[in-house]
Amino acid sequence: MISRFREALSHTIRPAGVPLAWRQLTSRKLRLTAAVAGISFAALMMLMQLGFRDALYDSVVLLHQSFSGELVIVNSQYDSLADSRMFSRRRLNQARAVSGVIKAKAIYTGLASWKNPDTMHDRTIFVIGCDPAVPPLHLTDSEQSSAALQRPDQVLFDSASRQEFGQVKERLLRGENVVTEIAGQRMTVGGLFTLGTSFAADGNVLMGEAAFHRLFMDRSPNMVSLGVLELAPDASVLGVQATLKKTLPEDVMVLTRKELMDQEKDYWARRTPIGFVISAGLIIGFIVGSVIVYQILYTDLSDHLKEYAVLKATGCSDAFLHSIVVQQSVILAVAGFVPAAVLAAAVFWATRVATSLPAYLDISKSAIVLSLTLAMCIISGMFALRVLRHADPAEVF
Repeated sequence: MISRFREALSHTIRPAGVPLAWRQLTSRKLRLTAAVAGISFAALMMLMQLGFRDALYDSVVLLHQSFSGELVIVNSQYDSLADSRMFSRRRLNQARAVSGVIKAKAIYTGLASWKNPDTMHDRTIFVIGCDPAVPPLHLTDSEQSSAALQRPDQVLFDSASRQEFGQVKERLLRGENVVTEIAGQRMTVGGLFTLGTSFAADGNVLMGEAAFHRLFMDRSPNMVSLGVLELAPDASVLGVQATLKKTLPEDVMVLTRKELMDQEKDYWARRTPIGFVISAGLIIGFIVGSVIVYQILYTDLSDHLKEYAVLKATGCSDAFLHSIVVQQSVILAVAGFVPAAVLAAAVFWATRVATSLPAYLDISKSAIVLSLTLAMCIISGMFALRVLRHADPAEVF
């Protein structure tokens, strides 16, 4: 019996200097490869879900980030920019009379059919209208663009729109004249601006009030979608907001730009299917990875049960044995995360090229998923440790 103990112990600890956890994992290279691949898949799944979630949140507030004002007036029943309800322009005039407000700028939004000037195929595009005399957006400041916004037959095209809308940017850069139809009305693309696509809009056009009302003749010019308020440099944003809430009727809300952005993100996260799907994908990735790690570690511990029994017989504590499993879990987590991060970065790059969505792999997402992967592996390892309860030398030999 003692000779078998010595033989098992000698097999366990040689060669000197090599961590026991690493030796056990690499003793079955095919199993290790399968484990790393499974963990990489789970980590990649979680990275993709976080990446698409952040791309969703970042894309739906691109227009909000361009507002040239600190406060925004919206309809009291406002849900999201994709389905914003209108309110009377009179509210902007009332807001302009409040101390601290310098300018009250109107924004009109809507969806219209865009005819691809290359293929003549129709596609829905997001339309933004504004008064070029008091532009509410920090999107363009060139003289050519400002002149285009003044004309009722010209629009600016978002250079970050998807390719399905045609080679508009390329043709303009070559000096060509680009003419198309929007909502059945003949329009000339007089310039470019850069905003970006979102889950709600694959492309955008910006135009002046005259052009917008020419397309949406069923809308009253006295009804606007959003109002952007520019405040005096010394004005208190919260103080002016409180005054406006008391002054304006209850049919509108006065929000800071951050409050409006948070509301927009919350709408997409909680009140649309896509928010639920992304959250569910993150949870499923964690569960799948946990099951894979549990199976790998449980099998490994079972295969080395005699060696663990020898270690117990020589006086090794349970804490020492548990530390070996924790080391294995950390090794698997790091080994699985690295290829997942490389693949995720490649997928996000392909996503940006194909859809223009702001999908990136940054330090924040990497840290979150690495932490989740470590937790996933360590928790699974703790469950797998139950097999060591049977590591009794008297029973296994």
